[in-house]
Amino acid sequence: MTSNDTTPPSSPKRRWLLKSALALGAVGAALGGAVFWNRGINNGALTDSGKQVLKAVARAVLADMLPTDPAAREAKLEGQILRLNQVIQTMPASAQGELAALLGLLVNAPTRLMVTGLSSSWAKASTEEISEALESMRIHKLPTTMLSYHAVRDLTCIAFFTNPDNWALTGYPGPLDI
Repeated sequence: MTSNDTTPPSSPKRRWLLKSALALGAVGAALGGAVFWNRGINNGALTDSGKQVLKAVARAVLADMLPTDPAAREAKLEGQILRLNQVIQTMPASAQGELAALLGLLVNAPTRLMVTGLSSSWAKASTEEISEALESMRIHKLPTTMLSYHAVRDLTCIAFFTNPDNWALTGYPGPLDI
């Protein structure tokens, strides 16, 4: 004997759907607001948040080329931040805005965790943890995450390798006289 049940299958209630949409909107707005308030560049110069991210990236990307003495290493990293500020000031305002948003995304804990998998702050993370976070960005399935990796890594390399003071650390003797 079969039953002729004509009741439609249950579906989410409209109020539940509206509450869920509002909650997701609030979370999205909070994350966007946090990224906006902690931007990495302000008026053409790195903010403390931006310095924190780029200094950590430099620690990982340039690890083998930096001095082993802790004081000399820290001085070289501070020089790298000054050089990055110089490079950033030569960029058009639109590129500075994009970089500011990217650094803001990387400095805020929730978005940093989503993009890099790095749970601790950039300043507290070890060089190995930062290298792993950058590697996860490099091989990520989303092209925007891979592009973000290339942006911070390439900016770090440009600032470092175009500074003649760093050439001796890399084994580069400088340009040949022709």
